[in-house]
Formats: sequence, structure tokens, C-alpha cells
Amino acid sequence: MKAIRLLEFGGQLVFDDVAVPAMARDEVLAKIKSTAVNHIDLVKASGTLRQILPIDLPWIPGHEFSGIVEQVGSDVADYAPGDAVFGSSEQGAYAEFLAVKPATIVKKPSNLSFEEAASVPVASETAWNGLFTHAHLAKGQTILIHGGAGAVGAYAVQLASHAGATVIATSSGDDEDYIKSLGASRVINYREASFEKVLGEKVDVVFDLVGGDSQKRSFLVLKEGGHLVSATQPVSQEEATRYRVSGEMMRLAPSADMLGRIARLLEQGTIRPDVARVYALQDTGQAWKDIARKLPGVHGMSPSGSGAAKQTAHGKIVLRVA
Repeated sequence: MKAIRLLEFGGQLVFDDVAVPAMARDEVLAKIKSTAVNHIDLVKASGTLRQILPIDLPWIPGHEFSGIVEQVGSDVADYAPGDAVFGSSEQGAYAEFLAVKPATIVKKPSNLSFEEAASVPVASETAWNGLFTHAHLAKGQTILIHGGAGAVGAYAVQLASHAGATVIATSSGDDEDYIKSLGASRVINYREASFEKVLGEKVDVVFDLVGGDSQKRSFLVLKEGGHLVSATQPVSQEEATRYRVSGEMMRLAPSADMLGRIARLLEQGTIRPDVARVYALQDTGQAWKDIARKLPGVHGMSPSGSGAAKQTAHGKIVLRVA
């Protein structure tokens, strides 16, 4: 099969022929239709954090995917060849085939394309984990989401709004209409104002997708007993104690149960995915250059690379495999 591989840290990605992965009895073999680009893979490939994020070389990147079940192991009862599925795996989805355990996949919503489905798992499950598993967000509460226009932020806004929370987000002024269309009641332009000075109220939850100084200043706007959850960096426990709030850095824990709930919301049209650009698998190098420049989220992008098939101001970069 064809796959994208990294042969050495910091090296060029190679479009290569490799063996189809062996499938265990408790796995399904999926023929990959699409996969998505995530910043974490660029960090792993650089080798700068190899002690924290180790990989074995040669390495096939990619966590989330959509595809068709090709074969099922003898211990698998819930899937059959021909089923359209999506989900995540640690085994490398930048490839034509992937052996994956059913615990992290579900059937693809019929109203989503394979490109849209591939863009969903990591961002949406990160948002779900952050809001409900870690921050315990409840109806009637108020949440401040830093980075509301990003891939995770967009799902966080939609999911929090659907849960009955009042949603406030920070972003650039250009993103205000987009974020409000997702369910936010207010958008604070971080380029023009400091959120802690203009917020005018304290919030129950801060979901930090930005980090740095924004996280430090977030303690000032949290109610006593509130939750600060970060997807980007550790939270100061000293400051959390000082302000009498809880603070933690979350780690994504994918599950079929969680993704299944998200899939139902997608199928109902309650939440929606967003794809920024689609590249062919062999154009992954260009896709990585584009995500390194943080092109998703920048308005007025111009197409570059033969794989650019779809383009919007927000969303995930997706690779079309088949």
C-alpha cells in the first residue's frame, strides 16, 4: 500500500510503498478514504519533544480518519466489510489501510462526506473531553473559550451552546460572525481589548486553547469553585489554589461512546464540521507547510499546491487518500 512516512526527525516526508498492516482478531482493517492534519504530528516529526512524545522511525503520521471496513477480525461483532466508519488510531492514518480497534471508531454519519468525517474526531473529542469530562460544564453556566475560531474551539462553542451554557469566546474581530453562527453570545476581540477588563462578569469555566498570558489572566475572571481546563499547557496549581478554582491540563482520551454521541449530533445537524482545504495524500508535504503557517483561520487564503480542492476561512486541513 501507499503511505506517507517520516524516516528521520526533521526530515522530509516520503510517499512510499509499505506492507498492509496485519490485523489482530479484535481489530478491523479499514481502507482509508481521508485523514486529517494535526499540529501534534508536526511536533512529533520535528523530534523537539521526543522524550515526551516518542515515535518509532520510520513513522507513519496521522490520528483521525474515515474509510470503509475491508475486513473484520474473528472477535469483532459490531462491524462488517463495507461499513463506512470514522475515528482515530495511534497506528498512523496517512496510509491506504489501517488496522484499528473498534473502541475508537463508529459508523460514519450518512450526511457527512468522507473528507468532513475525517476532520471530526480529534477536534470534536478534544472539545467534548475538555467541556464535559474535565470542566463538568452544565446547563445555565457561563463559559469563556479562548481561541473560539480554531478547529477545537469551533466544536467547543457548538457543544457548549447545545448544552445550554452561555458561550463567550476570544478571537480576532474577523471571526466574530463565524463564532456567533456557531452559538456564541459574545466574541471578544483579543487584538483590541483585554478580556479580563471588558468581560464584566465572572464565568464558571474557562477552556483555554491558546495558553501563555491568556491562561494566566484567566484566573481573574473565574468564579470561586470554577474550572480552568487547558488543552495547550499545564495549569499553575499555585494560582488555582490562590483563586480557589480547579485547574488542569487535559489529555485526549478517544472513545467510541463519546464519538458516537458526537456522530448523532452531526447527523441531526445540531453541530457541523468545517474543512479548510483538501489535499491528495501525495501532497502531504505542502499540507504540512500550510498548517505550519496556520493558514486555517486566516481569511483570504489563496490556493497553493495541486491538492487544494476546497477552501474556507476556518476548519481542518484534510488529506484525500482514495
